[in-house]
Amino acid sequence: MFSLLNAIRKVVPLSVALAKKKWPGHVRRHKFYKPLLWLTPCAAISPSPVATEITQYDVEENITQLVILARIAIEKGDLERAEAILEMGIHVSEEYHSYATLPYMYDILSSISFTTGNLKKAELLLVRIVEKMTQLGIPEDDTQLIDFKLRLARIHSFHGKRELAEVGFKSCLADQESKILGGDTSTKTGILYVNVLLWYALHKIKEKDYRRGKDLIDCARSYSMKIRGLTPYQEMLILYTLGDLNVHLGEHDVALQSLQSAVLIGKGIGSLNLPKYYLKLGKIYLKLGSKGIAGKWANEAQKLAEVLNDKEVAEEAEKMLVELE
Repeated sequence: MFSLLNAIRKVVPLSVALAKKKWPGHVRRHKFYKPLLWLTPCAAISPSPVATEITQYDVEENITQLVILARIAIEKGDLERAEAILEMGIHVSEEYHSYATLPYMYDILSSISFTTGNLKKAELLLVRIVEKMTQLGIPEDDTQLIDFKLRLARIHSFHGKRELAEVGFKSCLADQESKILGGDTSTKTGILYVNVLLWYALHKIKEKDYRRGKDLIDCARSYSMKIRGLTPYQEMLILYTLGDLNVHLGEHDVALQSLQSAVLIGKGIGSLNLPKYYLKLGKIYLKLGSKGIAGKWANEAQKLAEVLNDKEVAEEAEKMLVELE
């Protein structure tokens, strides 16, 4: 079973888009210590209370330790504890006006909410941090800010809020295109650009605007070939989406190539999406008139779906096999 930390990484925020989650520099520099206490050596041995001034460094140190503890909790699978620790860190950050790690804590919190399916909480967290970063004067084209807006657009799309989703996706796409046209060739910018294209394409597919969706996913595929850093999961998702789109457009031969490539990657990473992909291959072969091969893929889809407890795919595959008899 995939660890919860790996599951959180697959939510596809910017930090997930990178092959490995990168912790802020001031967090990476620290080993795992217990949380700091608000006292000095003198205060610890003095018989009477000693007034000590809390410095910005003290605040940042304590927030850093809280983030580290949250990471440990996530790795142990204790998401409830991780959320409580991060909320404490946000409270300290707000109280002492120390904002260096604030977006990062919201990043993890919203990723946990995405992973556990609590989209309402994720939306509230994202709205809050977007508003805060705007108040702090963070530029509109800031990578982290765009990433948060992209996640909001995805939530709006999921809930059927078409206009809000469209505005969000267009804004994110325009900002990323502007940076790239301005000469920004960094991996970070490129990966976020591909993410925006991918999720915007999925939104368009949901709205049955297949032509626009295909344009977006073709662009994502093309640009992804120019950069490094995409995870196999992302490459697989792009290829599957491209194949699915071509099925809708009646281009079954092209769809077959994309889906076969997606399956190869999926096998390499042990993707839980494989039953769904096998079933899609079966349907394509059926449309192409190859009933024998279609039955083979439907059978593979059913067997793996039962192992992975994917009831929806298992039932659909069984129905297809009955029709092929």
